[in-house]
Amino acid sequence: RITALGKRTYGLIERHSPLTRDELLTGTITMTTQHSAAVTVLLAAAVVPVADAVIINVPADQATIQAGIIAAMNGDEIGVAPGTYFESINFLGKAITLRSSGGAEVTTIDAQGAGTVVTCDSGEAAETVLEGFTITGGSSALGAGMRNAGSSPTVTDCTFIDNSAVNGGGMFNSGSATVTNCTFSGNSATNDGGGMYNRDSSPVVTDCTFSGNMAANVGGGMVNTGPSNPTVTDCTFAGNSAGAGGAMATWFGSSPTIENCQFINNEVTGFGGALDCFNLSNPVMTDCLFSGNDSQFRGGGATVSAGSAPVFTNCSFSDNTAGDVGGGMYVVNDASPVLTGCTLSGNTSVLGGALANLNSSSSALANCVLWGNSRDQIFDDFDSVTTVQYSDVQSGWPGQGNIDAAPMFVDPDNSDFRLQTGSPGIDAGHNWAIAGITDTDLDGNPRFAADRIDFDPGCGIPVVVDMGAYEYQGEPFPVKLGDIDGDGIVGIVDFLALLAGWGPCVEQCCLADLDLDGKVGIVDFLTLLANWDSRP
Repeated sequence: RITALGKRTYGLIERHSPLTRDELLTGTITMTTQHSAAVTVLLAAAVVPVADAVIINVPADQATIQAGIIAAMNGDEIGVAPGTYFESINFLGKAITLRSSGGAEVTTIDAQGAGTVVTCDSGEAAETVLEGFTITGGSSALGAGMRNAGSSPTVTDCTFIDNSAVNGGGMFNSGSATVTNCTFSGNSATNDGGGMYNRDSSPVVTDCTFSGNMAANVGGGMVNTGPSNPTVTDCTFAGNSAGAGGAMATWFGSSPTIENCQFINNEVTGFGGALDCFNLSNPVMTDCLFSGNDSQFRGGGATVSAGSAPVFTNCSFSDNTAGDVGGGMYVVNDASPVLTGCTLSGNTSVLGGALANLNSSSSALANCVLWGNSRDQIFDDFDSVTTVQYSDVQSGWPGQGNIDAAPMFVDPDNSDFRLQTGSPGIDAGHNWAIAGITDTDLDGNPRFAADRIDFDPGCGIPVVVDMGAYEYQGEPFPVKLGDIDGDGIVGIVDFLALLAGWGPCVEQCCLADLDLDGKVGIVDFLTLLANWDSRP
């Protein structure tokens, strides 16, 4: 019995039928009184029972997956038996879990070329889950395998294969989807983004493989534009192809964060065998490997252009090729990449085997090794400049702390660019180039480690970082940016040391110069304050 209160009093209303699931979820009941008036009653929260989530089985309870979605309410789960389901589905904005019981190997949704396979275009959020399916047979203008338009679903353990679109063969994102442990293979785009197309979005992509995808224009594996700022971690991009950016294209102000990813054997006809950064795009790439990528024109490993300023830390560029310029990396048109703790070896091109800078570009390298590239290591045209510090460059390069000595790689013929005992690159870097960015190397080992040899040709205290992407291992030490006296604390002693060194650096190893610009000034002061009392 419920008393309905409003502008009119209807008295006591009796209802003998049970509450429906919709009434339980919305907390409202609509009934007709003895006066034939429709009355909507709000249920007090304290007396509304919580409806248990329902598991809908396909095909046992519903013949198709879409029928299961239509029948489901928020919080429900749809369990799908192994088999191939010839249909296209739309989540209809529902916060439900669609999960296969046997996994992607035995459960397929095939659109048979009749549109997008899976659609989320009604504001779906992370509570909308797609798990354990092979998604194939999609064909559309935008996002053939899956289209997440203004939506941010969770996608796990899925395989996107043989889907074809104008943009986004495997997946299109304009929200912040979370994509984990998925494979994108054999998808294609007649324009951009064979595997994945991100526009004005920030998806989180983890433990995924992009292989054999193709885009006629840019981004064989993935394209980021709009701008888009995805986080891509522990992913492999292998054997993808495009006109530019065989593995990934990052365009129009996009700034993805890319960590611990491998870019292997991707290829392009134009720019950036693996990576193409264009028009003010600034990806931050840490612990990434670029190997065996090929450009028929320029930028075997990567192309950086049009004011872009990516940051590469602990990255390895090896055995990449360009038909013209920039075997490892091609930098052009006011671009300014920063490479720290990187190794570039075995890359080939006509000019700039490791690195080529053209048209008012400026690259900055520190703690790097450039060795065994062909036909030379670095090429700058008349109005470009490469600044190199504390690096090992074959045939030499001007700059503080630079050396020209065989780095003694463990096995370069088999792409092992770790340093052997006695390598001149050990303890020869500059701590401030990398401190505060990362504490580990490309292998995930400690970046600051004391070896048995006391001689440290580089600059740092109490231990000195190595050159290249891999640290020769010894006893690890904590190193903090701004800890000038090496006592593990950034404090008053460091502040006084900075004041004492104010102005142009006199000594080559100038520890008070925290930003490595050759002088101690306001930027160094502010950096020290930002790290004040920073303890190990």
